[in-house]
Amino acid sequence: MPTEELIQVTILSRPGCHLCEVVAKMAHRLQSDMPFDLSQVNIDEDAALSARYGSRIPVVLIDRVERLSGRIMERDLRQAIKRARWRRPISRILSRLRQRLWRG
Repeated sequence: MPTEELIQVTILSRPGCHLCEVVAKMAHRLQSDMPFDLSQVNIDEDAALSARYGSRIPVVLIDRVERLSGRIMERDLRQAIKRARWRRPISRILSRLRQRLWRG
């Protein structure tokens, strides 16, 4: 069976941002249920990101597309990751195969 490429979740943040820390903890918890690659980027280290996002952090990018920002609830993050996974054709195929196998 082909291996599934993992979703890339990136949290744009800055040091000392409480909301950023909360989102990072939520993402780490979700990784145990649904595998994905996770990275955190300090926007203060990139002038273009800092100019674009300013104080509108945290921002969550999923596969390089902005999906969530500001106060983020865990259910919203989970839903966004699930949607991203479902958009990939191989994910839909594997999901349907698993359902058929479980049904017997």
